[in-house]
Amino acid sequence: MKPILSAHEKVEFFCRIADEKKVSDVVVLQVSGLTPIADYFIIGTCENPLHIDAVAEEMELRAKQELGLFLRRSGEPRSNWVILDADDVIVHLFNPDLRDYYDLETLWAAAERWVWVDGALRQEALAL
Repeated sequence: MKPILSAHEKVEFFCRIADEKKVSDVVVLQVSGLTPIADYFIIGTCENPLHIDAVAEEMELRAKQELGLFLRRSGEPRSNWVILDADDVIVHLFNPDLRDYYDLETLWAAAERWVWVDGALRQEALAL
């Protein structure tokens, strides 16, 4: 039987994979209370469409194999933005330009913000 993970445990699972696959600037926004669509957004930067595809495929494969979880995918790597939906956790994989353009971190500025650093989630200090 596959383990049942909390949303926070799923976040750590996907962040670990992102780290292994060299996704940069991984940010986690806790959006529960702000939207009914998810509890967390994970946002990461990939270098190009091939990188986006490799990361998305690894996340899909490992979620299925290790968690028994089937992710819903929106977008194509060639569009430079892929979304993986794990119900309470949504992963956004962008190229740098599109991430800057959509700027989800500012759009969801009211969300509690975490960063993935040295293999762990850390709450980001607010700039004064």
